[in-house]
Amino acid sequence: MAQRKTLSEAQVALLRWIANGCPDGVTEGDSYRISAAALRNRDLVTTSGRGPTWKAEITQAGSDYLKKVDGPNSPVPRQANASVTQQLVDDVIAAGGTLRVPRKHWYEREGIDYEKRAQLAERYGKVPPGRRLVVTEASRDELEIELVDAPDRLSPQAELSPVRVPEKVGRYHSAARQFRDLAQRHEVSRALLPRATRIVHAIAAEADRRGWSASAPTETENAYGYAQWTGTKNGHLRIEAGQHAFWIRLQEEGVHTRDPWEEEVRRYRNVSRDSYFYRDRELPSGAYDADANGRLKLELHSTNDWAHSGRQSRWADRQSWTLEERLPHLFREIEERIVEADYAIEQRRIAAERAEEAARRAAEERERRWHVLMAEAEERLIEAHRAAELRSQAERWSTAQLLRRYCDAMESEFGNQPATGEWIDWARSYILRLDPLDAPPAMPEAPEITTQKLQQFLPAGWSALGPGYVGYR
Repeated sequence: MAQRKTLSEAQVALLRWIANGCPDGVTEGDSYRISAAALRNRDLVTTSGRGPTWKAEITQAGSDYLKKVDGPNSPVPRQANASVTQQLVDDVIAAGGTLRVPRKHWYEREGIDYEKRAQLAERYGKVPPGRRLVVTEASRDELEIELVDAPDRLSPQAELSPVRVPEKVGRYHSAARQFRDLAQRHEVSRALLPRATRIVHAIAAEADRRGWSASAPTETENAYGYAQWTGTKNGHLRIEAGQHAFWIRLQEEGVHTRDPWEEEVRRYRNVSRDSYFYRDRELPSGAYDADANGRLKLELHSTNDWAHSGRQSRWADRQSWTLEERLPHLFREIEERIVEADYAIEQRRIAAERAEEAARRAAEERERRWHVLMAEAEERLIEAHRAAELRSQAERWSTAQLLRRYCDAMESEFGNQPATGEWIDWARSYILRLDPLDAPPAMPEAPEITTQKLQQFLPAGWSALGPGYVGYR
């Protein structure tokens, strides 16, 4: 890949620092080693060692470049590359603190995962101090990214507390002794076991110093109900900080988990590789650490790993540093996760209280509304009862008038007939009983009020049994 012809101002400053012998107190952290690696790739410097023994020296090409910079025809410094995470933060700030972006669905191959990008922006310190990015779902196809006040948390640029890994240990921490003695769980070679044990001891001791507790992880039940240990689910060291639990897995690149690997080797020791069933399968053989390369790596897990997506969870030996030098970063990460988890718990508590208060108010409002509806239903029930009685009286009166005219007609035509006279007499007495106007009309008595009768006059979704019930009309 072609190199850029000029350096940025930051790269020139780093090149001068190396030319001056890398004096102390000029650079902070160890990110400068990554930039130095970029200068090394351009043959401007050379680097050697790692960790405390890391050093860099300027090459002749590097000296020549500085001469050009200090000369009359100084090359124009190249504009530093703007990261996509920084650009996202800048866009949110420019939008007034809230920005809507397209949402990338899991089934889409193309597009930008803005949720992941926001997480990386926080991880790499692109977000202003005391602020954080919150990503929410605005719609099916949009996300809303908001810059809000963050809880009191350690800044990614905060000073790292040193964690000392002793060269010799008189008495190991109990968790380190268990790590060393549980050979079946080893994922480091026998050659690196002493170093790995010292690292576990240093982590456990530092955890105790911080008021946490460190112990060897216990086995957990698998899907079949049997106790089982795995590096991913249990790790090699468990740290409990209050209500938060973490586990750490320490491995060496190229090394298998000892017990399962050796069991597989025993199982297939006498299986012929020429067998028809196994001929296309790579059978395990040799020692579990036969392919060890001497580089240790460490993984951090917690019970809510999903909540820390995008945060750093792995550290390892690299050319510019050792795993021991990354332990301060490990503890800073644990502390930040604790702060974030406490903040999330507090937010959930506040949200639960608000939801409870909203539910209480809704219940009170529903009860108030229920009493109003029940009063209205009773009024409608009485009104319906009176209307029915009125219609009944009018129907009886109309019938009585018709029957009277009929009796008059019978009497006019057949009044001299004894049988007809008897029928007419009974009919007239019946008409007197039927006619509601045989006495002064009055307001009818109130009907019997029952829940069943009231239910007919309540809106859908309400029950006469109480405000907590759902009724149907």
